[in-house]
Amino acid sequence: MKLLIKLILALSVFTAPVLIANEITQFDSFVAAIKEQKDKEMLAQEGARLLESELADSQRVFVLHRVALLHNKLGDFTKVENYLNQLEELLTRFKSSEYQGKLFITRGDLAINLGQFITAQRNFEQAIKFFEKTKDHRMLSHSLRFYSFALKESGKFSEAMRAVERAKIAATMANNTPVTMAAYNAEAMIYSDLKLPVKALEIQLDLLDYVTNQAESPENWYGQLYYSIGKSYADLKDHEKSLDAYLNAYKYDKKTQFFNYAGSDLIKISQQLMALERYAEVPVFLEEALTLFTELKSERNIAWTKGNQAELLTHTQQYAEAILLFEEALESLDKIESKVLHQQLSLSYAKALVGNNDHMKALKILNKLNTSGVTQSSQHTLTNLLATVYSQLGRFEEAFAMKNMAYNKLTDEMNNESNSRALGLAAQAQYQTSQIELAEMKAEQEVNEIKNQQNMFIAAGVALILLLSFIGLYLLYRQKRKLAQQEATILNKSLMMKDQLLADVSHELRTPLTVLKLNIESLEHNLIDDPDATYKLLHVRLDSLNKLISDIYELAQADSGYLELQRVQCDAHELVSSFSNDIELLVTKAGLSFESKVDIQLNASVSIDVHKLNQVIYNLARNSINYTDLPGKVEFSSEIINNDLILCLSDSSPSVSVNDLDKIFDRLYRCDKSRSRESGGSGLGLAISKKIISLHGGTINASLSELGGVSVLITVPLYLNK
Repeated sequence: MKLLIKLILALSVFTAPVLIANEITQFDSFVAAIKEQKDKEMLAQEGARLLESELADSQRVFVLHRVALLHNKLGDFTKVENYLNQLEELLTRFKSSEYQGKLFITRGDLAINLGQFITAQRNFEQAIKFFEKTKDHRMLSHSLRFYSFALKESGKFSEAMRAVERAKIAATMANNTPVTMAAYNAEAMIYSDLKLPVKALEIQLDLLDYVTNQAESPENWYGQLYYSIGKSYADLKDHEKSLDAYLNAYKYDKKTQFFNYAGSDLIKISQQLMALERYAEVPVFLEEALTLFTELKSERNIAWTKGNQAELLTHTQQYAEAILLFEEALESLDKIESKVLHQQLSLSYAKALVGNNDHMKALKILNKLNTSGVTQSSQHTLTNLLATVYSQLGRFEEAFAMKNMAYNKLTDEMNNESNSRALGLAAQAQYQTSQIELAEMKAEQEVNEIKNQQNMFIAAGVALILLLSFIGLYLLYRQKRKLAQQEATILNKSLMMKDQLLADVSHELRTPLTVLKLNIESLEHNLIDDPDATYKLLHVRLDSLNKLISDIYELAQADSGYLELQRVQCDAHELVSSFSNDIELLVTKAGLSFESKVDIQLNASVSIDVHKLNQVIYNLARNSINYTDLPGKVEFSSEIINNDLILCLSDSSPSVSVNDLDKIFDRLYRCDKSRSRESGGSGLGLAISKKIISLHGGTINASLSELGGVSVLITVPLYLNK
C-alpha cells in the first residue's frame, strides 16, 4: 500500500497552466516547492492560502489536486474529501480529461486508505477509461497499478495479475523508468500475497539495486522498497533480515516525511522484535508509533498500535494489563469500519483471557467470532482456541469436535495456499506468454523457441505442484492420525475418571441407604426396643445423606464452571477473628483444646466470597474434630506475607502417611489408617475446599503437623489499603 500515495507526487509531470499576472510569483513558488519536495505540512498550508486568492481554473484544478494529495499523505482524510469535492465541482465547468482521471485515481487512493477496496476499484476503473481515451500511458500505468492493488486486497489475484501486466506494458510505452519500477514493485507485492515470497524478494532486491545505482533521488524510493523487502523476509520467517529492512524503511520514511508510513514501519519493527522474543526493545517503538498516529488523528492505526502493545503484554504474561488494552482498542474499532483488524484483535484478546483463566468470557468472544465469521487465515486459530477453552472447561466432547474442525480448517488453508502458489506459477506463465507475444513482432522463430521453453517450464511447474501436493497430503495424514491418537487418549482418560467417580459415588450412597432400609424394616416389624432412638438415628442418617448429595452437586457445579464467587470487600482482621471464634466454639465443644494467633494489620482488606471461605474453614475444623484423639489440640494462625493472606489450621495425632498428604484433596479419597473413620463426612469436603480456594486465585496444601497430626495451609491473594 506504500506505493499508492507516495508515487503520485514523486512521479507526476508538472504542467504549467496559464497564469493570472498578479499571482505568478505565488503560484510559481508553490509549483517549485512541490518539485523540490519541501515539508508537506508547509506545502499544504501554502496551497490552502493560494486557493483563497484569484486563480484561473487551470491553476485552481492543479492546486486542489496537489493539496488533496498532500493531505492524503499526511493522513488527514477529511480534508482530502473536502478538496476532492471542490475539484469535482470545478470540473463540471472546466472540462479536463486529465484532471477528471486524476480525480478518480485520487478518490480510489483515498478509498484504499479507508479500507474500502470495492469503492476503490470502481474509481480506478473510471480513471483507466479516461487515460486510455487520452493515451496518457504514464497515468494509465499508475491507474492500472493501483487497480491491481485494490483487486489483490479483495482476493481477486488473477485479475490483479492481469492489471499489473497491463501497467508494465503502459509504463514501457510511456518510456518512463520510475513508473516501470513502480509496476514491477506492485508485481512483487502480488507474488508476496500469493505465498511466493522468494519470487517477490527477487524482484524487490533487483529494484533496490537499480534504485541505488541508477535512479534519480533514490531516497524517495528506499522507504517503500525496504518495507516490501521486510514483508518478504517476514513471510520467509527470516525475522532478523526483516527487522533490518523495516528499520531502513522507517529511517527513510521519516526523512521524507511520510509520517503515516513511518508509524506503520514502527509497528512492523515491533512485530519482528516480538517474533525474535526481544521483548524489552519493543515498547519504545510502539510508544513512538502511538505518538505519530495520535498526531495524525488516525483512529484505526491508534487502535492497531494499542493492540500490538497488548500483544507484547500477552507475550510477557501480563494478562490483566493486556486485557484492558485490548478492550480499549476494540472499543475504538467499534466506531469505525475495520472488520479485519477487529477480528485479529478479538482473537488476540481471547488468547489473553485464556491466559488469565477467564475461560467463560473467552468462550463468549470466540463463539461470537465463530457466528459472525472470520477471514480464511484466522479460522484455524479460532477453532484451535475454542478447542483449548472447551478442554479447560472440561467439555471434552466439544473440545474434540473443535480439534477436528481445526484440522479441517488447516487442510482448507493448505489447499488455498496450494491454489495461491499454483495461481502464482500461472501468473508467471502468463507473463512469459505476454513477453513471447511482444517478441513475435520481431522474429517468429524466436517466439516459437520461447514457447517451447515456456511449455517445459509449465510442465516442470505442474510436476513440482503435484509432488508438493503429495508430500503435503502425506504430512497431513500423519498429523491427523497423531491428533486422533492424542484426542482418543484424552477422551479415554476422561471417561475412566467419570466411571471411577460414578462408582465411588454409588458406593458412598449405597452404605447409608442400606442402613436406612434396615432400620425402616426393623421398625415395620417391631424389632426395635427403642423406636425413638431409631427415629433419631434415621434423621442423622438422612442429614448425612443430604450433605453428601449437596456436596456432589456443588462439586459438579465447580467442574462445569458454574460455581461462581460472590466477592465482597471486607476487613481482613475482622474476618479472620470471626473464623477463629467459630473454630474455637466447635473445637472446645468437642473436648479439644484450642490456641489461636491472629497477626493481621487493622487496615488490611481482602476481596473474597465470605460464605465460601467460611465453608472451607468449617470443613477443615470438622476434619480436625473428627480425626483428632482426645485429649487433643487444634491450633489456628493467620498472617499477611507479600500481599497474601495466610491461614493455617493444625491438629494433634493421629496423622496420615506422607504418601496420603497429596491425595487427601482428591474427591472421595479416604486414608486406610486411623484418620479414616465412619464420622468422616461425605469425602468431598476437601475437594470442594480446594475448588473454592482455586477460584479465589489461591492455594491449599497439607503437611505433617508439629503437633503430631495434619497441618493445612491456605494462601489467598490480598491487597492492602494504604
